[in-house]
Amino acid sequence: MISEKTVCRFCVSQASSYSTCYSTDSGAKRPFAIAGASIHYAPDRPFNLEHVLMNLKVNPKEKTLFGTVIQRMRVVSPGSRLIQLDQVGLNIEKVWISDSPVEFSVDGHVLIIHLASEVQVGQLLEVRVKYAVCNPKRGMYFTGPDADYPDKPYQVWTQGQDEDSRFWFPTLDYPNQKATSEMIVTVPNGFTAVSNGALLSKNEVSDGTCFHYRLGTPHVTYLITLVVAEFAEWSDVGPRGLPVQYFVSPGREKDGQRAFGNTPKMIEAFEKRTGINFPYEKYSQVAVQDFIFGGMENTSATTQTDLTLHDERAHLDFTSDPLVSHELAHQWFGDLLTCRDWSHAWLNEGFATFMERVWIEENAGPGGGREEAKYYSYQDLKAYLADDQARYRRPIVCNTYIEPIDLFDTHLYQKGGLVVNLLRYVLGEDLFWKSIRLYLSQHQGKNVETIDLIRSIEEATGRNLRRLFDEWVFHAGYPEFEVSYQWHEQKKMTEWVIEQKQTDGASLKVQDGVITPVFHIPIVLELTQKNGEKVSHLIELGEIRDRVFIPCSSKPVMVRFDPHFQVPKILKFPRPKELLLEQLVNDPDCMGRIEAAQELCKVSDSEIIRSLGKAVASDPFWGVQVEAAKALAEVRTSEAQDQLIGALEMLKSPRQSKARRAVVNALAAFRDEKSANILKNYAEKDDSYYVEADSTLGWAVSMPKSHSVVQFLKAQLNKPSYREVIRASSLLAFSELFGRDISLIDTNSVLSLVIEWTQRGKPLDTRTAAVRSLGKILRCSGPSVRIRILEVFKQLSTEDNFRLRGQLVAACEGADCPEAIPILTQIRQWDLDGRVTRGAQLAIDRLLSVGTLPESVQQLKTALEKLEEEHRKLRSRFEEKGNI
Repeated sequence: MISEKTVCRFCVSQASSYSTCYSTDSGAKRPFAIAGASIHYAPDRPFNLEHVLMNLKVNPKEKTLFGTVIQRMRVVSPGSRLIQLDQVGLNIEKVWISDSPVEFSVDGHVLIIHLASEVQVGQLLEVRVKYAVCNPKRGMYFTGPDADYPDKPYQVWTQGQDEDSRFWFPTLDYPNQKATSEMIVTVPNGFTAVSNGALLSKNEVSDGTCFHYRLGTPHVTYLITLVVAEFAEWSDVGPRGLPVQYFVSPGREKDGQRAFGNTPKMIEAFEKRTGINFPYEKYSQVAVQDFIFGGMENTSATTQTDLTLHDERAHLDFTSDPLVSHELAHQWFGDLLTCRDWSHAWLNEGFATFMERVWIEENAGPGGGREEAKYYSYQDLKAYLADDQARYRRPIVCNTYIEPIDLFDTHLYQKGGLVVNLLRYVLGEDLFWKSIRLYLSQHQGKNVETIDLIRSIEEATGRNLRRLFDEWVFHAGYPEFEVSYQWHEQKKMTEWVIEQKQTDGASLKVQDGVITPVFHIPIVLELTQKNGEKVSHLIELGEIRDRVFIPCSSKPVMVRFDPHFQVPKILKFPRPKELLLEQLVNDPDCMGRIEAAQELCKVSDSEIIRSLGKAVASDPFWGVQVEAAKALAEVRTSEAQDQLIGALEMLKSPRQSKARRAVVNALAAFRDEKSANILKNYAEKDDSYYVEADSTLGWAVSMPKSHSVVQFLKAQLNKPSYREVIRASSLLAFSELFGRDISLIDTNSVLSLVIEWTQRGKPLDTRTAAVRSLGKILRCSGPSVRIRILEVFKQLSTEDNFRLRGQLVAACEGADCPEAIPILTQIRQWDLDGRVTRGAQLAIDRLLSVGTLPESVQQLKTALEKLEEEHRKLRSRFEEKGNI
């Protein structure tokens, strides 16, 4: 699964922060475990599920499901007299055991089946449940037209992860056991049904069309899928004739081919790396509207958001490959092997994130994708560090949470993927892949915990990496290196002092119950001599302070610490200017050139500024151009501005859009008329949607606030674009008009315009941007404006789209507005999406701690504590009746 957070990195802005969606970049670091969290363990398994057969009738327009599910299970525990299946809000009509009706009862979220007699260990039971459900609130989603969106097609799709399959069929809904599955489903004529495994038959029947699918490889129940819609479909052929199928809304075929076209090559690449052929009868990808994640790796039948479908112009900046490769990788890591309990979910998500990098390496040809892959991992590191530093720190393996979805964060995805790549570095390419092949072959079709991976590595390589796992997976944090370097001419010797600062001088740092260690890790130190010869030394670090001497025949012209960017870390490594300039120009490694740019801007002079400008204009890798542009924005002198302007003149090609975008963002940092005049040209027209969008916002923040600014931004609202990025930037730009000298602007009309774009009928991406804009206005406005915005937020708090509600939570928190606590409390109590409820609770906690609270808010804080338990009981009763 790719979380919404991750898909925002791909779909909204490859260089923007997650705050574009629904996070906040304000607030102090807090513990990961919040009020209500508890320790979780996998449940007992008195029965082993072996096969799930579903016979369903689904009506997309009436939002109904009628069905019978037959589950074959074998008795494990002696003396069993009850079978308990997970269910929420289902209308259970009748239950049979081997064709004999039996008594049953529903207790909370459990269907209790009373066995007529005690069963024996090893006995095979066939449990048949007839049931119905209408428009469940989780697990199965019915989408279609309404008064505000009359053109939306009718679609039905399921989403089982983490524990939501119980909302649409009664089952053992936990990932600690696996079964084969079968889906027989009747849908109205004209609709297509997609499910796991091979399509055995498709027949016209009296009341519609019946599809029959079967998957012969055991998988967990959260991976059982059903999608029903009117689709355009086509096929590719994968390795050994494997059917590779695609399903998109009619009219989106070209966008679908652009998004999914590399799938067969990805399958071939992953088979080669893992040593395991694609393990299922077929692979299909389905793009659906309003999907609540980026993608979901349902076994052999991935569901993806239709937001990943994009046109040719968007393709200049955006590719679906990370999403597609991530979900495909799960077919091995997550589906063929599945975490035994959620605390070990990094074995699913961390490996799938790592395999995104593997595809980048493969796709560019031998050696050609290494720079892209390194920079990609660098973005993962930045995302993880931002969360660690601003939100919370936790180990990757963690079993304290409220809902499993709490764990699906950058620690699980990005840090998890970085740790897998770290294993590749420590073991070396050959031994790493040997270990992964053994791990997959030993455990295919089974559930796994982290210890299984550790043991496979030991068996394959003889290496005991338990300390590495202990430090990087079971403890928290990362090394924070401070490195100093000296050259001793007489001794022809380099001296390095390497300190780990993350523990404040102790062997361990304990904060909020989280342990950060001193890390034991091999690090390469690299010296480059004047003749270009490189001298590399591998050293083992494991002390708070290490001192290392390395001989060298002549004074190095370049020195690198971890030159190939293998170890996740923070690095402070100041060096003489001449060494950094050499590195910026001549280091063959992109991360070396990026590192040099980031260091040089701290000691900038004319020579450095010219060198950074040249890097922006002509470095062969766009990632270096991006980081050099950011460095010049940090310098922020007129000379740096001139270098950016000169570089922009050399970046005219459509293929240079990523670098051009970085430059317009850097120019916006100057906030002056000189930059504004240039930015307006790019806001009016560019080959790239994203350059136009970022130039629009940059121009608005650079211009004096006036009626002409408002008029231009209104004109930009008429421009459609991929993911509405131009309109979204325009709406965000309106928030810049508040809180300053705005006497020339009718702020009431501007506020009304932004509010208008939050309303139903507008595209979702513009609605979320408008909410974010209102949050920024809320932060800097007076009482009357605040009251008006909070009224809008209250109205939006019951919206049915989680992304909008999530952005609303972030806007309230980011505005430092305690008056928003009642709105957040309502969301916290009644929202069904764990991501949104957790965000609301964190926002409440933070706002309750901001400054001196009004007396009414203090009273609310006390009332909240009293109401919490009452709310839990009330919510439980509603869920049992299927009313929410």
